[in-house]
Amino acid sequence: MEQKYTIALVVCCLVSLLIVILIPLSIGYVDYYEYGLDQNKINRAVDTEQVYAPGRYFIGPGHGFLKYQRDAHFEMLEGLAVFSSGSDDSIGLEFKVDVGFTYLLIEDEIGELHKELAQNYNNVIVSRAKDAIKNEAAASVSFTQYFQAREEVEAKFKAAIEKRWNDAPSLHCTLDQFHLGRIQIPDSVAVKQLEAQIQNERNRKETFTQQAELEREQTAVEVNSINLETELVLRKANAEANLLRSKARSESEKIRASAQINGTQYLLEAAGINSEDHISAYTYIRTLKNREQLDMTVSYLSADNVLKTTPA
Repeated sequence: MEQKYTIALVVCCLVSLLIVILIPLSIGYVDYYEYGLDQNKINRAVDTEQVYAPGRYFIGPGHGFLKYQRDAHFEMLEGLAVFSSGSDDSIGLEFKVDVGFTYLLIEDEIGELHKELAQNYNNVIVSRAKDAIKNEAAASVSFTQYFQAREEVEAKFKAAIEKRWNDAPSLHCTLDQFHLGRIQIPDSVAVKQLEAQIQNERNRKETFTQQAELEREQTAVEVNSINLETELVLRKANAEANLLRSKARSESEKIRASAQINGTQYLLEAAGINSEDHISAYTYIRTLKNREQLDMTVSYLSADNVLKTTPA
């Protein structure tokens, strides 16, 4: 009886010991920043049907969790070599850009991600991001846009990465934040670009100089044309004025001559001058009186001023 009791006690102790050992080994933990997939520790097989969110799970002693990052993945691409698109200002210039972005894994697609990419997913994601940026830069971003339209370039790169990640096979992630950082221009490219800009400015200067000269010539022609029109108008106006003055003088002479004739006739009739000799004498005297260079004074003698003589 005592022997059976001892055996039972040993068995109970062994069972208790197994329970103490196996229970902790059967519990798996997934932290708040992780996703988990059930993995058989013996044959290394992974169950991709169920994705475990953060928490504590009883999965058995022969199982554990293969974990994937749940929070944002941050990647910084420093000195990524790109080519600008062909344009008037630059044709395929090579320079380097710094790009930073974060992405999140899609929870429901962690199983597919493991089957297709396993733990190498980050390298594939970063590689596709680089390809997308390089292709977009060479296709649609000119050299000057990096400095004059950074927000537009940043939006183009972000859209290109999202499109590239969604191409088959999908990478089972979403782009979160994206930032275009420093732009590094090689010295040789900077010198060539500066020389090109200087030459462009010289060309523009020459164009403006020629245009200004043309404008001056056209202005001189227009001024000369206006002066000729002015001279023509003045001459025409003077001619018309002289004609009007001549007509006025002629008309005035005609009126004065007519008035003189009528006045003379009235005067002769009033004075009783009828003979031709008297009329001629009056006309002669009046003609002499009207001459400006002649100073003629007429005096009248009274009977007292006449010296009287007697016949001999």
